[in-house]
Amino acid sequence: MKLDKKEAATIINAIRFWEDSQKISPELAEELRNSYEVRSSNVDTIAWYAFISAISCGLLAFGALVIDEKWIELLRKRWEFSEATVGIGFTLVAGVFVYLAHRRKLKYPTSQISNESYTITIALSVAVAIAYWTRSLGLFNGNYAQPLLIATIVYGLIGGFLPSQLLWVIMLLSLTGWWAVQIYEWSGGGFRLAGMNYPLSMTLLGLLIWASSWLVEKIKPLVSFERATYTFGLVLFLFAAWMLSIFGNYDDLGRWSAIKQGTLWYWSAGFTVVLATLTAYAFRSKNDTLRDICLVFFLANIYTRYFEYFWDRTNKGIFFAILAFSFWWVGRKAEQWRNQEKTA
Repeated sequence: MKLDKKEAATIINAIRFWEDSQKISPELAEELRNSYEVRSSNVDTIAWYAFISAISCGLLAFGALVIDEKWIELLRKRWEFSEATVGIGFTLVAGVFVYLAHRRKLKYPTSQISNESYTITIALSVAVAIAYWTRSLGLFNGNYAQPLLIATIVYGLIGGFLPSQLLWVIMLLSLTGWWAVQIYEWSGGGFRLAGMNYPLSMTLLGLLIWASSWLVEKIKPLVSFERATYTFGLVLFLFAAWMLSIFGNYDDLGRWSAIKQGTLWYWSAGFTVVLATLTAYAFRSKNDTLRDICLVFFLANIYTRYFEYFWDRTNKGIFFAILAFSFWWVGRKAEQWRNQEKTA
């Protein structure tokens, strides 16, 4: 039996535990160790980098040939295509690739890397189709909210059908973009809705998406998207809350620049309390995703507070020495956690 390095490490730890607890004999433990071999990871690495290169080149080609409106407009004028015709064309392209991706996933369910190459084409084709459909139907008119809302629905439906983690994440990104643009529209060209500026509104949206991961986990067809929804919502929530701790609830850069940063201390304190609570909970519940993301934002919070309150009063050499020490400490702790997990 061939295993990759992570699988082999799990088997090794299990055999060692069984042998130490005398659940199996040393002879049986040795026989189990010889019953598998570690698969070379070079092939997987080459496949991964080849996939990244292919996707990068594909995106550049798509951008040069399709997204460039001058190229599309040239074809439209030459053959007198309408915007609806372009929308129909790219809808058919997207439909064909959805069919091919679905068939390939059924035939090769373990080939996740190569399967996602279809997903990239679907995402780009859908984006162009929606852009031209909304323009042909008069739904655009300089307002990006409606196209983004349509994109959110379409990406969600296709992502759930295939299923595709990438399309699901693109759906969440479209939802975030729609909310940002819709706030601007609802506020009449401002940046405040119901007394909340962008950072505060995005904090609530991130919290809502993060909380929805528990609902996604309960819906059987969507259960595979629980981790992606959880991580996206958590990152959006903490990033927006971090920005909120810097700008407070101000929506005017001039007014914010005129005040002292110390007057926004309660936003900073609130963000620090939230981070400390979530980090403590992550360690107690052994939630690695929550722990790692919270630690990243905890460091960002510390350095942000330093720049706000101590940058002009502290020697820059001392600051970067503290910075170097903190990164060393985080790396050392991460190494200790990894070693503890291996011996557990």
